[in-house]
Amino acid sequence: MALRIIGAGVALPLAAALLALGCAAGEPAGDAEARPPAELRASVDRSTATTGDLITYTVEVEREPEVEVAFDDPGADIAGFRIVDLGRSPAETLPSGRLLERRWYELRADLVGSYVLPALTATYSEPSGPGGDLEAGEISVEVASVLPDDRSEATDIRDIKPLRRIDTAASWLLWTGLALGVAALGLAAWWWWRRRRPDGVASEAPPTPPYDLAIRELERLRRTDFSDLRELRRYYFAVSSVVRAYVEGRFGLNATDLTTEEILGRLGGLVRLDPPQARRLERFLVATDQVKFAAHLPAAEEIERTYEQALGFVTATRPMEDPDDGGNAEPASAEAERAA
Repeated sequence: MALRIIGAGVALPLAAALLALGCAAGEPAGDAEARPPAELRASVDRSTATTGDLITYTVEVEREPEVEVAFDDPGADIAGFRIVDLGRSPAETLPSGRLLERRWYELRADLVGSYVLPALTATYSEPSGPGGDLEAGEISVEVASVLPDDRSEATDIRDIKPLRRIDTAASWLLWTGLALGVAALGLAAWWWWRRRRPDGVASEAPPTPPYDLAIRELERLRRTDFSDLRELRRYYFAVSSVVRAYVEGRFGLNATDLTTEEILGRLGGLVRLDPPQARRLERFLVATDQVKFAAHLPAAEEIERTYEQALGFVTATRPMEDPDDGGNAEPASAEAERAA
């Protein structure tokens, strides 16, 4: 009788296990491994860094080939970091047949502190369904100082040397001798130059006018490979520098050392710059700054419009050639506007 009870106790768990196994075998295998039509991921190559270090921020979209994913470029929302470089990799086909697209941003933080890269959101659509929303969470980054926490451990700091008395008489003689030596070298150089150029005429060629320099550089930049994102960013920095250098040489405003806001605040004081041309310059500077500092990726028509703005401004403000004043006369505004 005891033997029968034990056998029944063993058979009952065994039957339950077989029943569960049969249910599991009858379940479709694809349901356990089902994945969403698209996935959005964001990551950094390091979560802790020091000031000056480069941090690579990567955004990945993995999707089925027939699925379309749309999301805004996160570059404008990356606060606290400077975008040093950025790029986009071509779509890669994974062994599973899905497509992987990747964008990356090289960031640098100049201040110590805790930073948060914001959460990303996107939407996807597919031919056989209504689509949906995607999200990648926030990422925290800690930026520490390169200086040691305990400054007493620094080994490159030494105490000042004790004071010593300076012999003023010997110092005066030394500086007098140096001054006489420099004066003698200057006289010798002047005498040598006079011997080579008895007429005293300088042999240097006259400087190239700002207009000619600007036109030459703009023509060179027009041959940029705009399909390369790095070359595209270099182009926008270069074309902005060309126009700023032209403004500096043409109107006497040190535009190469000023920010866009500082330049725009001083345009009203340039008597040789007409208001229509000042507005044209303002539109150009704002458009180039969006690509230089806001990580905006311009379309082909925007690139062409930027070039036309630079060329039109330089051409419209070119001085009229006048034999009496050596070509430094003011431009004819109406005629320059029609030519631009």
